[in-house]
Amino acid sequence: MTTGRNAADRYLSKGRELVKPVVHGIARRALPVVERASGTKYVRERATGAGKSSGKPKKIATETARAYRKLATGLHGATAENTDGWTVAPSTREVDAKARQLARLKAHAALSEALTQGSSFGSAVVKAGRSLVAAGHLADTVSIGLNLRSNPSTEEAGRVLLGLAYQRSSDPEVAWAQFEEIEDREIIVAAAEEYYPTAIDTLGHEALPLLESADEAGETDRWSAKAVLRTAESAFCIDAFDHVRTLVEARLDQMEDDADSAVRYELNRMPDWLPGGKHLEPLPTTAGKRNFGVLSYDQPGIRSRNIGDYIQTIASIGHLLRYENLSFTGDTGLTDLFAKLRQSVKEERKYAGPEAELNLVEVYRDGNVYQDIPEDTWYIAFGWYMHDIFGKSFNIPFHPNLRPILLSVFVRYPEMLTPDAIAYLKKYGPVGCRDWQSVAVLRAVGVPAFFSGCLTTTVDTLFPAASPDRRSGTLRVDWPKDNKGPKKKQTVTAIRDKSFPENLELARNWVADYAYKYKHVLTSRLHANLPARSVGADVDFEPKNKSDSRFGGLIGIDAAEFDAIRNGILDKLAVLLPLIANGASEDEIYAKWVEITADEMAFADEYLAKSSLPVADRGSIASALSGIERPVPEAQVTDIVMTVEQGEAPLVGQALRTIETHAGAAYRVWLPNGALTSAEVDEIRSELSQGSIDILPSVALGEEKNTPDVLAAVLPALFADHERLIVVPAAAEVSADITELSTVDFKDTLLAAKHDVRKSRSSGLTLMRRIASTFGDDHTGALDFVFASHAGMSEDFVPFDPQIAVLNLTELRSEGVVERVLGLVQHNGLSYIDAMQMIVKGRYADLGDDWNIHAQWEAADAPKIVNWRRQARHFGHMALTR
Repeated sequence: MTTGRNAADRYLSKGRELVKPVVHGIARRALPVVERASGTKYVRERATGAGKSSGKPKKIATETARAYRKLATGLHGATAENTDGWTVAPSTREVDAKARQLARLKAHAALSEALTQGSSFGSAVVKAGRSLVAAGHLADTVSIGLNLRSNPSTEEAGRVLLGLAYQRSSDPEVAWAQFEEIEDREIIVAAAEEYYPTAIDTLGHEALPLLESADEAGETDRWSAKAVLRTAESAFCIDAFDHVRTLVEARLDQMEDDADSAVRYELNRMPDWLPGGKHLEPLPTTAGKRNFGVLSYDQPGIRSRNIGDYIQTIASIGHLLRYENLSFTGDTGLTDLFAKLRQSVKEERKYAGPEAELNLVEVYRDGNVYQDIPEDTWYIAFGWYMHDIFGKSFNIPFHPNLRPILLSVFVRYPEMLTPDAIAYLKKYGPVGCRDWQSVAVLRAVGVPAFFSGCLTTTVDTLFPAASPDRRSGTLRVDWPKDNKGPKKKQTVTAIRDKSFPENLELARNWVADYAYKYKHVLTSRLHANLPARSVGADVDFEPKNKSDSRFGGLIGIDAAEFDAIRNGILDKLAVLLPLIANGASEDEIYAKWVEITADEMAFADEYLAKSSLPVADRGSIASALSGIERPVPEAQVTDIVMTVEQGEAPLVGQALRTIETHAGAAYRVWLPNGALTSAEVDEIRSELSQGSIDILPSVALGEEKNTPDVLAAVLPALFADHERLIVVPAAAEVSADITELSTVDFKDTLLAAKHDVRKSRSSGLTLMRRIASTFGDDHTGALDFVFASHAGMSEDFVPFDPQIAVLNLTELRSEGVVERVLGLVQHNGLSYIDAMQMIVKGRYADLGDDWNIHAQWEAADAPKIVNWRRQARHFGHMALTR
């Protein structure tokens, strides 16, 4: 480690000195290593200006390459010998591997550095663990944590490491199970950034006494500013506003000058969202006038810096300004802007409209529940729903005084669709969705929804065509292919500090460039593409991923389809807005909404029903299994299939020994053909007294022969006379009688398994969306997959882990699961694990938490099976016990 650290230090020193204008391959590949190592983001300029005039770019590139090689040779692993840094750069894989090693090196060094600086062992462990987690080395963190936890003298240091890792990867309850066992106050103070938010996220208001005790003991004064912020965020999400105020105000009073600027910024924003803060001040109203909301983008967690959001609001304003007899009161900034924008409404879009007055109020899309919204406030609820609040909660249901017209809605996170949110959307539906994926996901949880397309298709209402058209040239908006000519980035951090009317004015000017300045627009952004098309620019739309869930129905559409979206939105709002302005009742308005969306709802019924998931040919499967000697059940014998992935062969013997040690009845283990040699199988057999080993036959389906996914998929057909089958991985460590699983109660389910505990696998609908996004350029196929996978659903489900499961073979065969899973594996390229989620969905029985413990994501004091697949085992012993 010393050699590696010296090399790293020399490299960092050289890197800081050498990172200058560099243009060749070594710069593109080696400089990220410099950046990761030093924690500094350097600006890479072309070899022009000072660099070019000094004649140094080649020299700098060569020296940077030498610095890279010095670092690389000081770390483990191969280093390319033909890299000269000028004509031959190191491969991306090599650079990434060295970067990972360097990140690990720095993380491990954090422990010794903290101890050198006088920290206690516990707090030093926290610093080291935090560094490992930040670098993505969760397996290392867990491995160290398990070993420390197994020793009574270091148990609490081990628990804090496990808590740090599990807070990143799993549900808060999993992390809190470790944190709550810690009594060492020094460790708790050092880990306050993770400890207290996890307590609040798990226990809710029951965690507040812990916070109060820490404050009374003066410990909160020793917390980092980030710990204060993170704890305040969690407390905010359970409405513990007094606790938030106490924490934040005390820290702002003693904030050090060198505090992290981003943390300081967020701490300063927090009081504005507390009772008495500026965001909760009463909005201006006019007695006797109906209120109308103009959508804005502030919330406690973060304020939008995307110009595209404000362009959507500009488009919505055009629908109000079409009515010449409609006037506006309320917020002065908004009324002044409306008066200015009214001068540019297209003649052909104008209507006399109702002689009425609306009171304008600013409504936060993602934070309106915290506003003082006046009664009877109507608004068009469009755009991205939802941006979560501090990563913990969603602003839905909306403020009770709001009356939303749900049009052009994009559902980003299916997790937002809680029972309360679903009931709310049903009440105010049907929901007009910006994209077809949102239609599918809403209908999958019982919310009526149809495809409306995007509101920005109508932004041309405020941009009459110039005559003559003097546009010329090409504008690039977040265009990834080249940087020639005029260019813009749609994300502008500075807009967070501007007023709402100022940002709307900026968005108006942005669209004006499309309407009057540039003939051609190249963009990867949806809200550059659609507004630019709306105002008549020629657009090349090349997003990073055409199968992104935002684009269904909005990508690859021709002019007629674009106009259909635009006209559909214009027509619907032309019916509804006069009713709102004239003071119609809530019941009348929503009844009219149901009426005017009926045709679109019927079309959605028909359109969604066209797709179906692929199903493998039953005859081909039967042919592949014909002639194969299939397993025959034996009375009083439990059958177990052990799956063996590449590199797991050495684990089979140990897994079988742990099964044998704890088995209470006869069992038979089936191994994949070729997983072990005959000699290896015979050696293990000789150690078994209650169990036996058999070999599964090879199964060839087309070009796929005996692959793990195919073999797992055909198990119900291969074990044709069995009623149930236990499946475990070779990486399993068994500490209980596995034959007990032969009596699990399936009830009316297809299998028994444990729910997936990972944060990233908490929603089946989200998993479906992620799978669809992997279709890449095949956006039509992605949409078909979404429609078909969501069909017939009535609620979301939590994915399960089929690596350890008891299969209800009878039901799996009767419902054609073999053919359906194989269809997804063979035709869509899904893994067996993901294919099973698509078919089984929520129809699985709970196997029990202790029967499948993944060390990297959770721990247990008395696990029955530890699943080490694709995880680093901790050293010394395998079990996750004390």
